Amino acid sequence: MNLSFIVIDDTELDQFIAKRMIGQAGKHFEVKSFYEARSAFEFIKSESELLSADVATLVLLDMYMPVMNGYDFLEAFETLDPKVQDKYYIVALTSSVDRTDNARFRSYKSVKGVLCKPLSATDLTSVITRMIAEKGIVIP
Repeated sequence: MNLSFIVIDDTELDQFIAKRMIGQAGKHFEVKSFYEARSAFEFIKSESELLSADVATLVLLDMYMPVMNGYDFLEAFETLDPKVQDKYYIVALTSSVDRTDNARFRSYKSVKGVLCKPLSATDLTSVITRMIAEKGIVIP
């Protein structure tokens, strides 16, 4: 099974940092990025019929964005077929230190973790390692 990434964040700097940290993970991974959660959701929805059985995608989702925020994205995502949902491993990204926010993020069954911004290589490596173990991914 291969690993790819989707970065959903409305700021150019945070997208740059996420892509940089993914690049430092040591492999050349496919990375798609979206400045709007709605565009990312539409992409996932349209790709759901074409999903390869051997690809799992780690989604780094900013929770606070205009138009469609991370919560709205998660509400829509969790209406998709469970087989589609299973192909994605969503990690919430936030700069909030409010424990209520953290609990709210984790209340969604599709959220596998919460990371603070700015994203660090250590945090991302930890998430990737956990995802690899849970999904049975083998990275050549």
